[in-house]
Amino acid sequence: MKKKQRNSNLELLRIISMFLIVLGHFAWQTKWNFDSNDSIIHVGTLHSLWIGGKLGVNIFVLISGYFLINSKFKLKSFITVWLTSYTYAWVIFIGYSVFVEHTISLKLLIKTIFMGSSGYLNWFVTAYLIMYAFHPFINKLIHSLTNKEFTLFLGLGIVVFSLFETVFRNPSVGTTGDDAIWIILVYCVGAFIRLNEGKLKTITNAKLLITVIGSILLSLISIFSLDYINFFKHISSSDHFYAKFVGGTSPLQLLTAVAIFLIFIKMQPHYSKIINTVAKTTFAIYLIHANTIIVDWLWNDIVRGQRFENTPLVFGYAFIVAVTIFVSCAAIEFLREKIFGNVNNLVVSKLTNKLELIYDRFIAKAEDYLD
Repeated sequence: MKKKQRNSNLELLRIISMFLIVLGHFAWQTKWNFDSNDSIIHVGTLHSLWIGGKLGVNIFVLISGYFLINSKFKLKSFITVWLTSYTYAWVIFIGYSVFVEHTISLKLLIKTIFMGSSGYLNWFVTAYLIMYAFHPFINKLIHSLTNKEFTLFLGLGIVVFSLFETVFRNPSVGTTGDDAIWIILVYCVGAFIRLNEGKLKTITNAKLLITVIGSILLSLISIFSLDYINFFKHISSSDHFYAKFVGGTSPLQLLTAVAIFLIFIKMQPHYSKIINTVAKTTFAIYLIHANTIIVDWLWNDIVRGQRFENTPLVFGYAFIVAVTIFVSCAAIEFLREKIFGNVNNLVVSKLTNKLELIYDRFIAKAEDYLD
């Protein structure tokens, strides 16, 4: 049977989202040297690039919720994500140790062996794998609820984990936006969109566009306001104080992501081989450029955006850097797939078969014991 082709509208959205994430990391990871003598307009505009960072992550997860709500757990897919992550973790560790540090760090070696295996070197991978492992049970819960109950459940989740956490930063809530709890919440939002797609598609593009513009404007206002307050009142020593209302749990970020996602699913579906091919590399782009081993070296030793921090050139430089990183990482992943794709698929298949056999034996013994 011919494999169903992916809708290139959503694949294009993946590409845009990953570019926004890379651009956001330019603002977030660079060690800027701003002070109260710098222009608030200039600094606020530069900090505003961070909006795309969390916006891109939310869109990625919305897409997952949209597609996975009616799917079953696939061990092969889980292992593929894990193995790709672990492979890049090792390649980056070896490359960084040999060509940058010229020595093997025991600390980084241990982190790569144990933490790299769980995707910890990229927080999103860990959170995504947890979400994927639990998604069959989450789906059962969602499908057991009436639409009214699901709406109330989701509304309560957004109030507690998004609005309340963003405003008050209460550690008891249990999420910072960079963890599985937040990813699962956004997954549920994506699932809600899929289950109510017909009604949601009746929302006009004009209203959706106004929502996107309005939420982004509010996000910008929050960034400029916090920059202004902190520059003259010095109420926080954090370099990322400006991101208080546009962080991982931000309701503004979530609202923007949902509105953009709805715009794209309303488009006439189409297929583009080029778009879909590039979209397949986006996960690896994240794995490479956001690896915690190299992130500081990449942004502050190689990119060094602070060289242009007081000139308008910094914005053009940010765009060029984001394009360069995106294209370079995509090329690396494309070559990896071309050269090692068959080997990778073989390893994934063998691991899948072995783990399924172990699982079946475990269940059989557990059932015998319980009987």
